[in-house]
Amino acid sequence: MNPYTMKLIADSGSTSTVWYLENKKKRSLFKTEGYNPYYFSTDEVALSIASTLKGAFDFAAVCSISFYGAGCSNAQSSAVISGALSTVFPQAEIVLGDDLIAAARATAAYSSGVCCILGTGSNSCVYDGQKILRKIPSLGYILGDEGAGSQIGKALISSYFYQEMPPDLATTLSQFYPMDKHQIISKLFNHKTPNRYLASFVQFGVDHQQHPYIRQLIQGCFDTFLRRHVLKYPESKHLPIHFVGSVAFGFKELLEQALKQHKLKIGRVLKSPFPALLDY
Repeated sequence: MNPYTMKLIADSGSTSTVWYLENKKKRSLFKTEGYNPYYFSTDEVALSIASTLKGAFDFAAVCSISFYGAGCSNAQSSAVISGALSTVFPQAEIVLGDDLIAAARATAAYSSGVCCILGTGSNSCVYDGQKILRKIPSLGYILGDEGAGSQIGKALISSYFYQEMPPDLATTLSQFYPMDKHQIISKLFNHKTPNRYLASFVQFGVDHQQHPYIRQLIQGCFDTFLRRHVLKYPESKHLPIHFVGSVAFGFKELLEQALKQHKLKIGRVLKSPFPALLDY
């Protein structure tokens, strides 16, 4: 009898990783931090996984891993993750894919669609039900990530300090976060994952999305994403537009309104590829 019977399926964004362990028809869920290879080394990823999941199950009994991760779209960055996984799970066969194909399979399954990620970062593609046909490149939180948590965080912070945010909202924001300019800039320059820090401000937006100013700010971010990404695909005029990610899910109503303004058809909006991805 083969002692290596456990299978792991993981979806990793820049903020968190969700792991599903399949063992004799039983599924268990675990969570760790996100592992974007642009911010972590192989050793750092291996140490984080091993320490966070220690004692949860027998690492040596895992026979296969399907890992879908942000930043795993080329050989160099994928090697960071595969090296870490092979260190922690020495008996496992490892298959890597990027988080965009996970989003596409979870939302569109075997049908065609324009599939997008709006979480800490953003991404998009045209998917034919089996593979990604093409995509507008994702440029990260400094040059891109339109509509994503990092962009929304930047918009909230800058509008606060430029005194564009209504006074009542600014007062409430300062009660949620230490709005000290030097402290914020220091964190952005010295934080291991500055995109994750910026995205931490999104929850304030979700909690206050009925405020007219927040609605306008979020809709502006979504409009930029649609113009720079989705509308570049001719297929967007007739295919459903699917979304995965905490930002898309948290601002679903505002996202639907932004799509409607451009006469685009809303598809599925999921917070995470799981559990839908398990049925692909």
